[in-house]
Amino acid sequence: MSRARQIAALAASDPGGALAWLDGGDGRGFFGLEPDVEIVADDLSGLAEVEAMWRAEPQFVWLGWLTYEVGTAALLGRPMRPAPLPGLVLRRYRATLEFGARERIHGEARAGQELLARLASATADLEEGWPLAPVRALVDPEDYRARVREAQTFIAAGETYQINLTQPFAAAWRPAWQQRPIAARAAAVYAALRAGAPASMGALMAVDPGRSCGRWVASNSPETLVAVEFARGQDGGDLARSWPIKGTRPRGGDPARDAAAQAELLSSTKDLAEHVMIVDLVRNDLGRLAVPGTVEAPRRPELVTLPTVHHLVSEVRCTLRRDWTLPALMAAMFPGGSVTGAPKRRTVELIEALERRERGIYCGAIVVLEPDGLRCSIPIRTGIVDASGLAVQTGGGIVIDSDPEAERRECWAKVRAFDRG
Repeated sequence: MSRARQIAALAASDPGGALAWLDGGDGRGFFGLEPDVEIVADDLSGLAEVEAMWRAEPQFVWLGWLTYEVGTAALLGRPMRPAPLPGLVLRRYRATLEFGARERIHGEARAGQELLARLASATADLEEGWPLAPVRALVDPEDYRARVREAQTFIAAGETYQINLTQPFAAAWRPAWQQRPIAARAAAVYAALRAGAPASMGALMAVDPGRSCGRWVASNSPETLVAVEFARGQDGGDLARSWPIKGTRPRGGDPARDAAAQAELLSSTKDLAEHVMIVDLVRNDLGRLAVPGTVEAPRRPELVTLPTVHHLVSEVRCTLRRDWTLPALMAAMFPGGSVTGAPKRRTVELIEALERRERGIYCGAIVVLEPDGLRCSIPIRTGIVDASGLAVQTGGGIVIDSDPEAERRECWAKVRAFDRG
């Protein structure tokens, strides 16, 4: 049985602990089950405590999340409003399996052997098939188009240049799955996602610790907020990289039409302008902590092709100053510019007025702190699985010349990985 299959089988068995599987598809990933420390907060102040413990004992890996709202509350200088999920949850694991080009255990050796034994004995039946009914939009099409037009009035008034506007979707369980444990359903959803639409920053995580976990995060994200590699930058400094995504076309079943969609995206003045705007924002964010003169970005984005969409992506990098801290890095980078817009502070206020609902983990950050550095995804294409089914959101960048109906269709293109009913 493959390592991924073992992890999915163990997840399906509802193993207790606080399962966290940060999964790079065929790339690097981390798996932890039993945390010995958990920091929970509704503001970012907990990051300093986490960093102190991480730096003191770097052999232990931390896994967890920040919600979008804990980031916007910090950005706007106000307390986070009551929400279904805590804003910051970071867990230190007694042992973590790192896998990819090589496997190694971080943390306690005995706990690592126990973790490997749990995986080797995982025998839960992973039922084949897709457990969810068709996805449905929770915002009426005309309502969403009206919100796009309202966003454009803010742009026309000079309050912002670009607004990332999202909308919610939901899918109920198919009748045959409704009596199965939530853990088994969540594992089946994620196993099918990674098989059909593998993502570079995927994740399956138990929201609530302990057995009979009723809420799970299933993330199919291709986007990295920030990754830091210790001692890999200029003059032995720490290298920071971010890969903002902006610009999308849906995949087509016909090869000729698919190639045409790629060419159209690469030549689109509108999409390139959107992309450059967000790249400049990320350059500025990284620049707040960078050694002067080390911030770099490409002149043009690259095309990334995923199973359901084509994207434009750029790598922005820098060498961090020697005195950088985890709280300072998150203050500079979070929430990600690609999921807010520009300028960031005013735009998040406008998003709040337009969307009128929490984003939660969606558009927040899924975090791993490990001995060689850290990485944070932006959990787009990400939902919460619970007894009622799947709750997921998608969106896109609105600019002055956006077509409201095209923006609505783009949301559907991005949610297609979850829509197999």
